[in-house]
Amino acid sequence: MFVQFVALCYYEYLSEQIRQMKLLLGKKNGDPAHNNKDFLLREEKLKSWLKNTPIYLILQWFDAVEEVRVSTMLLSKRWSTGITARDQLFLEKLRVTSY
Repeated sequence: MFVQFVALCYYEYLSEQIRQMKLLLGKKNGDPAHNNKDFLLREEKLKSWLKNTPIYLILQWFDAVEEVRVSTMLLSKRWSTGITARDQLFLEKLRVTSY
């Protein structure tokens, strides 16, 4: 029961961090580097993903961070680099610097 309690505490902490993150994503904050159109669009995409994905699926998505290199043209058409950009932005917003 103690381990379940500790796990629930971590789960709630992560949930609160994501709730706070969603409130700030896609909004201008006065920083010119942050307020450019491309960065705000990336934040909106991350916000949409967070709204449509439950916490347990987010945790499953990040169970192992891998680097993928696309070597052929066919694979480059199937692999979206927007997903990795979204993941990197998510980890930056959570202040996870090394993965």
